[in-house]
Amino acid sequence: MRFALVLKTEVQKLRRSSAIWLSVVFYLFFAALGAFVLWMLKNPDSARSLGLLGQKASFAMNGLSADWPGLFAFFDELGIAGGMIILSIIVTYLYGREYVDGTAKNMLALPLPRAYFAVAKLTVAAIWFALLSALLLAEGLAVGALLGLGPLPSGLIANEAGKTVVAALLLLALQPLVAWIALASRGYLAPFGYTIATLLVGNLMIHTLWARWCPWSIIALLSGMAGPRQEDVVLGSGIVMAATFALGLVGTIVHQARADNCQ
Repeated sequence: MRFALVLKTEVQKLRRSSAIWLSVVFYLFFAALGAFVLWMLKNPDSARSLGLLGQKASFAMNGLSADWPGLFAFFDELGIAGGMIILSIIVTYLYGREYVDGTAKNMLALPLPRAYFAVAKLTVAAIWFALLSALLLAEGLAVGALLGLGPLPSGLIANEAGKTVVAALLLLALQPLVAWIALASRGYLAPFGYTIATLLVGNLMIHTLWARWCPWSIIALLSGMAGPRQEDVVLGSGIVMAATFALGLVGTIVHQARADNCQ
């Protein structure tokens, strides 16, 4: 009952926050980018005449097709790469704002288990990101209809919904570490730097056989961003993701429990 109250309070804190609308704007930009790329694929001559489709652009879009599978393949990549950044920003905002706004001392002085606040914020981040993921899926359908891609292939929506859920869960598994760093650093800068560093590490490791053991590369393997290499993912990859989540969650809860409420 008390946890539900804490969760409700965390949700109410966002009622007048512009961060929610900014995240929606980012995802609307993803839709616009997807529509633009698919339009160029459908109309290469028009795009080339306008100077939009050069050799580099053609190379970057190599492998994409101007149909429903191609559209969702592009949106899947946007959802993984962009989602990793956006979700990290969300988590950083939820945990770091207490220190930036100077309200951490009030929160930590309340007669409630501090673990409730740590878990409630992560729950809010999960709900927030789930809604954004659903928005991206809906945007894909809207863009496909707008571009006249024809009838949906049988089972495509169910397949994409399943991939979206798996990708969202994998991305969420990485976020407790971001939360821990936000709490330990008492702000935004360190977790932002950590997020950029992990993206670089994941991109570097994806070209090696160690990718299956790197949490930030495993997502790219499972999503197809690294090409058809799902066979590289082993049972140990799932254990690595679970361990990453557990480490971050325990670290976040313990740090919150032992924190001094003085700023």
